[in-house]
This record gives sequence, structure tokens and C-alpha cells, in this order.
Amino acid sequence: MKICSLFSVGVSLPEVEEEAEKVLKSKFSLLPRFEGVVPPDARGSRYSQLLAELQLENVLIRKPEDSIFVLALTPYDLYSDGLNFVFGVAYPFRGCIVSYARLLSGNKDLFLSRVRKEIAHEMGHVFGLQHCPNPKCVMHFSNSLADTDYKSEDFCPSCREKLLLSMERLGLV
Repeated sequence: MKICSLFSVGVSLPEVEEEAEKVLKSKFSLLPRFEGVVPPDARGSRYSQLLAELQLENVLIRKPEDSIFVLALTPYDLYSDGLNFVFGVAYPFRGCIVSYARLLSGNKDLFLSRVRKEIAHEMGHVFGLQHCPNPKCVMHFSNSLADTDYKSEDFCPSCREKLLLSMERLGLV
């Protein structure tokens, strides 16, 4: 199994890190390795939001050479230029960051399902997948929590096939 480096931008909830490890192993055949906590970079912040791309780049420079990808988790709310907020951002074949600030719920099962969906979605982008028109596919674009709650934790058959091709090219299957 190839290694995916797991970072936390700020201190993440242990259950979020545990769910990330499960998703990386079960959906992507990756071996997660926690690399540590990275302090958030306040440059470009607005109101109480951090600039997603800057946080991701700050983690990517810390990626060990033996790691294939990076997954960063953060409790901070993120935005991207032109968007009021993002659940996450990914750079194909490099890594991604997922914020769980807007995924919180009084229902722990719902919260962790949202976390798994967003991790799978952003990691799908890391493997080169685009947004999917199928609203039940985990690769469908989420413009709101309602969209996230509606979609499945799984890839549709078409996206699953694309993911498997990408995983084959990378020697993961």
C-alpha cells in the first residue's frame, strides 16, 4: 500500500481523523500516516474564514517523499476566490484539504457521514475525477449541506470505473 500523509490544520477531532483513515484505506487502498498538526496560515483570511488554497499549499510543502498524496483536515471554515465557502479543495495528483466547520451536526452519525462524503469527494478529485451530474454520486458538487446529505458516500458506476483506472495507473490495484 502506498502512503497518504494525513495532516491537521489546527487541531482536528480524533473521530474525524479516524474516519479519514477508514476512507483512505477502504475507498482508495492508501495507507494513512498522521504527520502532525500544522498551524493555520492567516494570510488571506477574511472574517473568520481561511483561504483554502493557501492552507493546502502550506501542507503540501511538508509532504514526505515516501508519500503519494496529502489529505489535510481542518476545523476552520474555508473559502476560495469567487466562492463564499468551500467544504474542501483538491489539487489533482497532489492532495486536498477538507473543512468540517460546516459539516457539524448534533447527530454524530450524520456529522461523520458528511465527513466521509467530503473526504471521498476531495480525494476523488486528487485521483483526477471531475464533478458528476448524478446527484447521488459522492462526486456530485455540493453547494449546500442539503446537497451533501442527499448524495451517497459511494461513487456511481461511471466514477468508480474512472477511479479504478486512475488507481491502476498509480499501481494501487
